[in-house]
Amino acid sequence: MDNNFEEKDKQRLEAEERYARENPERIETNRRLVAREKKNKLKSRLNRAILVVFVLIIIVYLILFFL
Repeated sequence: MDNNFEEKDKQRLEAEERYARENPERIETNRRLVAREKKNKLKSRLNRAILVVFVLIIIVYLILFFL
């Protein structure tokens, strides 16, 4: 059973390598898309963090001035 798995895994790796050799532009395009998605996700998280900090600062100022 393990031998069958190893053989299929080897075949899969060979197919992936062959695809990468035959379609280098697609691989590069996919890398760019993944990088862009990660960057957009990070931007979104950073914007939310900035907004939370800003709101918390306003709350602290309101507490300090009205207590």
